[in-house]
Amino acid sequence: MIRKHINFLIYIAITICVVLCAGCAEGLFGEDGTQHCTRRIELLGEIDQVAVTRVNDGGFCDGDGMGIYIVDYKAGTPGTLQQSGNRADNVCYTYDEANRKWNSDYDVYWKDFHTHIDVYGYYPYAQSVNIDNYTFNVQRDQSTATADGKMGGYEASDFLWGKLSDVAPTSAALRLLLRHRMSSACVKLLKGEGFTESEWESIDKTVLATNLARKASINMTDGTVKVAGDVETSATIPSQVNDEWRAIVVPQTVPAGTTLFNITIGGAPYKFAKNEAFTYVSGKMMKFNIRVDKAEGNGKYRLTLVSESIAPWENDLQSHDATAMEYVVINSTAGHLKDSIAASHKELTKVKRMKVTGTINAHDFIMMRDSMPKLTALNLKDVRIKVPTSGTIYADWKDDEIPAVCFKGKKTLTSIVFPDVLKRIGRDAFAGSGLKGSLNIPEGVVEIGRRAFIGNDFTGVLTLPSTLKKIGGDAFIECCFICPLNLPDGIEELGDYCFGNCRYLYGKLILPSHLKKMGSGAFCSCTGFKGDLVIPKSLTVIPNRAFQSCKLGGGLLLHDGITTIENGAFSGNGFIGELELPKSLTELGDSNFDGNNFSGSLKIPKGLTSISTSAFAYCTFTGEVEIPDGVTYIHKLAFRGSENLQKVILPSNLEFIDENAFSYCISLRVIECKSPVPPVVNSTAFNGVPLEDLTVIVPKSALNDYKSSDFWSGLLLKIVE
Repeated sequence: MIRKHINFLIYIAITICVVLCAGCAEGLFGEDGTQHCTRRIELLGEIDQVAVTRVNDGGFCDGDGMGIYIVDYKAGTPGTLQQSGNRADNVCYTYDEANRKWNSDYDVYWKDFHTHIDVYGYYPYAQSVNIDNYTFNVQRDQSTATADGKMGGYEASDFLWGKLSDVAPTSAALRLLLRHRMSSACVKLLKGEGFTESEWESIDKTVLATNLARKASINMTDGTVKVAGDVETSATIPSQVNDEWRAIVVPQTVPAGTTLFNITIGGAPYKFAKNEAFTYVSGKMMKFNIRVDKAEGNGKYRLTLVSESIAPWENDLQSHDATAMEYVVINSTAGHLKDSIAASHKELTKVKRMKVTGTINAHDFIMMRDSMPKLTALNLKDVRIKVPTSGTIYADWKDDEIPAVCFKGKKTLTSIVFPDVLKRIGRDAFAGSGLKGSLNIPEGVVEIGRRAFIGNDFTGVLTLPSTLKKIGGDAFIECCFICPLNLPDGIEELGDYCFGNCRYLYGKLILPSHLKKMGSGAFCSCTGFKGDLVIPKSLTVIPNRAFQSCKLGGGLLLHDGITTIENGAFSGNGFIGELELPKSLTELGDSNFDGNNFSGSLKIPKGLTSISTSAFAYCTFTGEVEIPDGVTYIHKLAFRGSENLQKVILPSNLEFIDENAFSYCISLRVIECKSPVPPVVNSTAFNGVPLEDLTVIVPKSALNDYKSSDFWSGLLLKIVE
């Protein structure tokens, strides 16, 4: 009896503990807002930019502060960012460089173990922010340096913004990628003819950015920046490092013929303008390389624009001045990198972060891969790649090409900056390496080889150059970039599964207008895309599984020049609206349009000779569908589950209707058969169709044949009048 009593007390105690734990698991807060359980929301901040002076360990330095807003979802629906009353309202997170950690002014907790959140972040932190119209001023004098804890003029002018969407509760730190929302003017003066080295270095040179508005209005909900003031009469003074000047600019358009820069060389003034309107693009660096030549005799200078580009933002030399992760800089000649490292008194096996200048070749890449076990970050921005002068295996290689398999399987390599002068990235170049974060492919690259970046831990932004023509098969398969996919319009070829299962890419999928060839599964299972899909007129064959399970959910626009749609190309997308098949279509593979929500009538082009397996299964076509006379075979499951289909017109040459071809077309009431010979019908072809309500219209001359056929004889037959 005593033992039973003790057991009962133990049972009660365990029950109470279970109930308390369950309550704690279900909600972190009581109805009065009291905290019951503690799971803080941890954040990591990183700047989306190309790190050219030091390794990108986030891009921030000690004491940098970002403002954070956190908004709860409600019943699975995103909440709206409010001025106040969010889960977090403009909480300052400050970077502790020594510990590589962001510390908040106060702890912010998840609501419970179920509620998702959106996170909004910006830099630099400000105590007072209007989320709909935050007024921000770029500084006139951006040459002032950081001093006494106060930001210099350049850094105080920069504005970063980022958002994380639909984040589930987790104990892991959330990685918030902040992007530059202003624009950057970057002017580099290059020594031309007529100067000695000492003359060029000693001559006074200045650059001023002119005719700019410096006041901006920022919407914190989406990070958009608009001009909020008039054009200033005074010029902006850029930050200068050596012969390069950078100025932060509010995104705006300067009218044609208006001076962009006042440039002074040796006391002589020059004005730089363009004949067409010039736009400073948000988040981009507008780069101008200007050569200065000195004329013989009169000592005058001639300025020539050598190059102009819209480029990814390069990290700035006079902001976020962290030093802990600087590169070891090695100048080399092709094939002698190992010797150059030794000459710099560095131990090959201990170098972690290296910037190479000069020239290198394939032998140097192999050496870095196999003989530098601790190499984690490599900066090749200022290097040229040369083909080795000996060895038949290099016959197909070209200058300025990342060699094939050069860093394949090198797990220690987490960061790469590509050469400014680069044309191609070879097959398997970085397959299975340890690259993390964002990936910036520089302007000038025309081809990315097969499997070039397969198996890396990307979680940032992918930037592709406008010069790109070809992406090889599996190049980015299963990479976890978290960004919209901006495909350059000049791309002509996409290889098999080049973006297969890149499920964190999001936004609208816009295909290049020059795309001529696409491999199987190019975008298969890219489930983050939303909206319409337009097939460019240059693409006439849609390959197997090209867009399978992308869940786009918008409309599908197919042009009339498409001749072939292979198996599963558009299945599982939830497309809506009317499906207009191309007039030139002659081949339609299996399972092409199943799993979509097309409505309206379906018109099948005359060139088709068969309706493939599951071609239109589970679509929501209404009205009637007429199958063209060239079709002799309707394969299994062709229209299965098309619940709104009311009438089908079968062609005069039809011979066979396979199993479940029209099963569960529950609204089907009329079949018109044009064939004088009754088509053979599988016994399951019309499973789930109310045959007692079905009327079959047949040619008068063939009525008796239909009456005597196995399947058709059991239906209500009428003749065509």
